[in-house]
Amino acid sequence: MPVTSPPASRPVARRRPFGRRAGLALALGLVALPLRPSHAGDPTERGSSREASLTTERRAAIRRACDWLVTKQAPSGEFSVNRAPVAITSLAVLALMTGGSGIDRGPHGEAVRRGVDWLVRLTAKPRAGVKDGYLWQVGDADSRMHGHGYAMLALASGLASADGDAAKDIRRVLALAVRCAEESQTPTGGWGYNPTPSQDHEGSVTVTIAQGLRAAHDAGVRVSSEIVSNGLRYLRQSQKPDGSFKYSIQQDRSTYALTAAAISSFMLLGRYRGDQDDRTRIEDGVRFLKQSVHDVLVRPEWPFYGHFYAAWAAWQYDGNDPVDEGTTRGRLNPGSGRFYGPWHALVFRALLDQQRVEGSWHDDSERFGFPPELPTAFAALTLAIPDESLPIFQR
Repeated sequence: MPVTSPPASRPVARRRPFGRRAGLALALGLVALPLRPSHAGDPTERGSSREASLTTERRAAIRRACDWLVTKQAPSGEFSVNRAPVAITSLAVLALMTGGSGIDRGPHGEAVRRGVDWLVRLTAKPRAGVKDGYLWQVGDADSRMHGHGYAMLALASGLASADGDAAKDIRRVLALAVRCAEESQTPTGGWGYNPTPSQDHEGSVTVTIAQGLRAAHDAGVRVSSEIVSNGLRYLRQSQKPDGSFKYSIQQDRSTYALTAAAISSFMLLGRYRGDQDDRTRIEDGVRFLKQSVHDVLVRPEWPFYGHFYAAWAAWQYDGNDPVDEGTTRGRLNPGSGRFYGPWHALVFRALLDQQRVEGSWHDDSERFGFPPELPTAFAALTLAIPDESLPIFQR
C-alpha cells in the first residue's frame, strides 16, 4: 500500500463531521494508510535540529518496543495470557501497527495478523449469558468494557491492511461490537465496566468506548450519532471548575489521566477549539494538564495511560507547531499558548530515558499486577502519535 506524504505545512485542527463518507472512503481503500511512519509534521522540514534528533530517537524506541512486544505473544495470538488479555492484546497490536506493520505486512505483519485473528475469534461462538458482540475472553476479569473499546480500536485500525475474507470477518465482528456498545450505554450517556445499561458508569470506560466507536465509524461501520452525543454530554457533566474531569459524574475525584482522556475524546469526536460550545472546557482542561504534568512525572499515577491520552490531546490541539517554548525548569507554563511543543519536549524525553535496554517499559507505580506489556504498548503508542500512522491519530 502506498505511503502518504503530507505537505510540510500542516493545517490547524479542524472539525471532522461525524458522518459516514470519510469512513467509507477509508474502508474502500480510497484513502491510503501509511504502514510505515509517515513524515506527517516532520520537524526536519522546519529546520529544528533538536526536534529532528528527538524524532529519530523516538522512532528507534518504537522499533525496539515492537521487537520486544512480539516476543511476548502467545502462539494463539494473544498478549498477556494471565492479566487483561483483551485490552493488552488490542494495545499491543495497535503498537505494532504504529511501528510499520499491518496484517501480514511490514516487519511484524504475522504478529499483527495473529493478534487480530485472536480478537475476531472472541465472538466466534455464542456464549450463554454474554451479550452478542462483546469482545471479552472468559476468565478475563480485568479488561471488560475497557478491553471492548480498545479491541474496537484495534479491529478498526486493522481493516486498513486487511483484504478478502479477513476484511469481511473484521467488519462483521466490528459491527457486532458497535451494536453491543450502543446497547450498553447507560441513561447518563456514559458506560460502565460491564456491557449493560445499568447505573454503573465511569469516565475512563466512557472515553475508551467513545474512541472505539469513532474508529469504527471511520472504518465505515454505522455508528449512531445520538449515542456519540450522549457520550459527549456525559463528559461535559464530568468536568470540574478547575478544568479537570472526574472519575464519574457521581464522584468528585479527578486526575491528569482522566482529564487527558476526556480532552482527547472531545477533539476526536469533532469538538475543537473552534467550536464555541466546547472551546472553554477544552482550554480549561488543557490548562489543568499543563499544571499537572510535572507532578505526574515526579509522583506518577497511571502515567503511561495518562501520557498516551495527553499526547493524543496535545497533538490534536496544536501538533502542527513543535516549538517547546513554554517550559521552565521542567514545568509547563499554564499561561503559554502552546501545548504540544513544550509537553512533548518534556514527556517524550522522560519516556525515552525510561525505556529499558531490551525495549520494554515498566511502571514502577503500578500496584495491580499488570505485566510490562501494558506500559510498553502505551509508551510506544504515545511516541508514535506525531507520525499519524493510525487513522485515529490524524489531525
